[in-house]
Amino acid sequence: MRTGSAARPSCPAMSRVLPKVIVVAGTTGVGKSQLSIELARRFNGEVINSDAMQVYRGVPIVSNKHPFEEREGVPHHVMDYVPWGEEYHIQRFERDARSAIDDILCRGKVPVIVGGTHYYLQMLFEKLVPSAEGSSDTVALSPEQRAILDSNDKDKVYEALRDADPTTAARFHPNDTHRVRRMLEIFYTTGTPPSETFAKQTTTLRYDTLFLWLYSDPQPLDTRLDARVDQMLKLGAPEEIDELYADWLARDKPPCTGGVWQVIGFKEFLPWLQDGRRDDKLWQQGVDAMKLHTRQYARRQVKWIQKMLIPDVGAERVYVLNATDLTKWHSLVGDRAGSIAQQFMTNGADSITEAHAPPELERLVSQEATVARKAEATSDFKRYTCNVCRNHDDEKLIAIGTRNWEIHVRSRRHKSNLNRGAKKAAYEKWKAEQNNE
Repeated sequence: MRTGSAARPSCPAMSRVLPKVIVVAGTTGVGKSQLSIELARRFNGEVINSDAMQVYRGVPIVSNKHPFEEREGVPHHVMDYVPWGEEYHIQRFERDARSAIDDILCRGKVPVIVGGTHYYLQMLFEKLVPSAEGSSDTVALSPEQRAILDSNDKDKVYEALRDADPTTAARFHPNDTHRVRRMLEIFYTTGTPPSETFAKQTTTLRYDTLFLWLYSDPQPLDTRLDARVDQMLKLGAPEEIDELYADWLARDKPPCTGGVWQVIGFKEFLPWLQDGRRDDKLWQQGVDAMKLHTRQYARRQVKWIQKMLIPDVGAERVYVLNATDLTKWHSLVGDRAGSIAQQFMTNGADSITEAHAPPELERLVSQEATVARKAEATSDFKRYTCNVCRNHDDEKLIAIGTRNWEIHVRSRRHKSNLNRGAKKAAYEKWKAEQNNE
């Protein structure tokens, strides 16, 4: 399987102005892989993976790689080649993906990029942020700087970024370890605060790109995702979890915030694994957590598309496909996507006559749902700490931005914790009164 090499090929195809690329975006569980294969077969294309977990070797079920037998002979790139303990960042993805794109174009084919890590799609833009590797504008890391970056201490890394660039630090949650680390690395290697660099960043597309967004309404998607987790566990996920656990132990239990260990479907079962696989209750808690985290991930994917991707690329380049009812796949997704892509490939984006979204989903690409939300997200970095809710590390929950805080205080989780706390306080008061009698 091709993964893309560091060498950038030179060929006549690359001399054309903005060669065409198709992107299939959307949440997990909406059929992105199926559509990418359909498009690749129809337009002589090859697939480039943009899912951060599918770059790792093995564990095809837990990482949700599309089965070989269902790929219909379509080559897949940037997939299944990174060792488990190795960190994989957007800079490496950019290098690997661009090499794969150039290789595919040089062979007269069409790159079809598909995956759920929409942050990786930033590689489609011309950016002013220099790479931390091999740039003449960067300096080598000092031993002290390298020690901080490699410390696996999220608090230390976050504090270092806050000292170097408080504006950028305010934009990130302390638990967003990959991006916090990357921002600090940019500062160390360039000497310029990332906030200054990003202020000058452009969003010019490197390729003539068509964006297809597969969307499903949340309720049927939740049901579908829960059923998929159950199916994954039946098809062999427990064996892959055992394999990951053995390697995790052999590596002296690295943090589950890096490498393949952050995949949804491993850390959720750690209590059960560490208990010796004896407690069925712990197993069920792991299953429930895997389902919950998958649903939460799907919601974050939608937010990213609306708040970051669409404002950057422009709503005029994005076409929404309704994948709510997969029994209507051909009419609502396959046929519509094929028509849009055919017009794009034949006469360019300006020739597309299809609506950007079906009437029932026009709200998704409205100004209020996209550009306005990005403006809000990139201007409100107020930090809130909840004293009644805890995160996965049993620390006080932190919310960045007023909107996120308001969503949290209205959540079922927060209200449940408030009620639990009130009941506990009432009990403690009653107990104290009994002891005083």
